[in-house]
Amino acid sequence: MSKLYLNRIVASFMRDVRIEDEDEMRAVILRNIPEFQNKERVLRNLDFLEDPRDVEVLNELILICMVQYHDYLAPASEIIDAVFELQDQIVSDGQNDEYLDAALPENSSRIYTAVLTAAWSKDDQLNAHEKNLLEVLRMELGLTRRHHRLLESKIGRFPQKGNKPYSLRQIENAIKDLQQKGLILRFRTDDVYYVIPEEVARPVRYIRGGELKTTAYTSLLEKLTVDRLRTALDAHGRRVGGAKAELVSRVQRYRLLPSDLLDTLSVADLNDTMEGLEGIRKSGTKAQKIENLIDYFETAETPATSDPTDPRAQYYDVFEKTANRDYASLRQMGVISKDIEVERLFEEATRYLFENKLEIPLLEMPGTTHADGRVKIDGKQVLLWDNKSTETPYYFPDEHVHQFLGYIRSDTMRPTVFLVIVSDYTEAAVHQAQKLKAFSETDTDVALIRASDLKFVAENWKNYSGKKVPTFNLQLFNLTGGLTREILESRMAWALD
Repeated sequence: MSKLYLNRIVASFMRDVRIEDEDEMRAVILRNIPEFQNKERVLRNLDFLEDPRDVEVLNELILICMVQYHDYLAPASEIIDAVFELQDQIVSDGQNDEYLDAALPENSSRIYTAVLTAAWSKDDQLNAHEKNLLEVLRMELGLTRRHHRLLESKIGRFPQKGNKPYSLRQIENAIKDLQQKGLILRFRTDDVYYVIPEEVARPVRYIRGGELKTTAYTSLLEKLTVDRLRTALDAHGRRVGGAKAELVSRVQRYRLLPSDLLDTLSVADLNDTMEGLEGIRKSGTKAQKIENLIDYFETAETPATSDPTDPRAQYYDVFEKTANRDYASLRQMGVISKDIEVERLFEEATRYLFENKLEIPLLEMPGTTHADGRVKIDGKQVLLWDNKSTETPYYFPDEHVHQFLGYIRSDTMRPTVFLVIVSDYTEAAVHQAQKLKAFSETDTDVALIRASDLKFVAENWKNYSGKKVPTFNLQLFNLTGGLTREILESRMAWALD
């Protein structure tokens, strides 16, 4: 994060404090996380009534879109497009009388539309007092904020007068406002990202973000019985006919809030729905049980990842499990849906490890017959690697000796090291590695390394370097035989210093 964006975080919880040094800014932020995530402060900043209307509306639209992203982290270009699409969708639905008749209770819609029209009739703005009165009326009539936007669209006031959409500049100004409120952060890697910080994500999600990701909501709805779905739809005045898939689709098409839907069920229904959900908290009041269900499905849909900016990180996080083909765990964690995916994910995780953890650029490998990875050691030499996931210790069969020999001999540069990455290996595999080195005719070292040990290197190598800006030395792997943890630690002591 650059100085400008660090300063916006500091300003979100410390007024009239000026800090020039970036490192000091980072230290201040970390020391003041309790204040940054203070619930009263977050709730205060989520109250947009005093903001100009364009900022108020766009702040909410942006947060609704952000909640749909994994870890609430969105590429800057994508979030802009998502806001444009959401504006268009609300306008389209608001101009559709058939949709409005099905989506909103008739009496509530009629009363609210009359008051809303009167509020807008005097000029082209709503002041904070008028917005507050509309907010109270909306809640009394059982309408959601989305219902409010739909009815504004119907009378030609959403997003702006004449249903004119907000511009790119207006969206960017709202994003800046959310940063100054400490509700989203901006940072850059290869791309620019916006993220709702973990420390404030829950209140943001409940108050302004629609409570649940669409995919997580689908999972929750699938858990409900047909009778319970019909009970919820009937309580909200919606049609109850059709198969379960139609009922689930209807709930989502009309954007029933998860908490409103679950509130129509009895405590016994909620308890029964929680049966079989491992780790869910079942105690508490009805309101707490509803939140427990919502939070359970949101968390299940958003597994933690060490690097949300790169989808390969989730495979790296379970590196050892992909290496030993722990199908059951990987399925339960939602990493795979088919066993056949494991080998590819093991390869993707290794590419991520070399590129992001060891900070070594990957080399292209033309054609289809080649090793799983290739990196340059110097101007004339490369390191090749191949992944072999197995449920039992790898024994290095002769067919793999011939396979790897082909990779070594066909390379346009000299492969100094050929690394075989496995879950575990046998003593016979070490002898096969020596055999491959002898047959290579290029004096290529062939090293066997366990996935757990390679990940240890990836996570710890910088601690072994005395340099301010350390660089990884691929000679660490230049050995024929088994690269054990003990050997790796010994080599890191001299190879990276």
